Amino acid sequence: MRSLARVAAKVVVAAAALTAALALPAAALDIRVALDQAFPIRLAEAAEGVAIGNPSIAGVSVQNDRFLFVTGRSYGTTNLVVVGANGRVLYSGLVRVVPDETDVVMVTRAGETARLECSPQCRPRPDIGDANANALQGQIASRGGTR
Repeated sequence: MRSLARVAAKVVVAAAALTAALALPAAALDIRVALDQAFPIRLAEAAEGVAIGNPSIAGVSVQNDRFLFVTGRSYGTTNLVVVGANGRVLYSGLVRVVPDETDVVMVTRAGETARLECSPQCRPRPDIGDANANALQGQIASRGGTR
């Protein structure tokens, strides 16, 4: 009789430990997204809330309750939290916004660095901190307003 009580107690303790472990979010992988690009996230369960730590570093666009995009806005690191039913954390991890250096050539002259995107012809590519970034951003903005 005593051994049956011990077994029952061990089962209750194991069940409690399993329940506590399942209540925690799964180990989330960090997200690396390039500046001005989007990273898709498909959730296994329906989300009820989404929060990004610093929206000037990364933005979140919710497509539906199981699909969202994280977009890199400026270089840096912030965090993303997605909660589901009853406030259960579905995802919690870091978002790192990094430069996209694919097909990019950096030219440094007299201490100033400019980036050129070469695919296949090389053209100026605005980037945070470049000497001509503001002028190029102004051209892009004015061109977008003329359509």
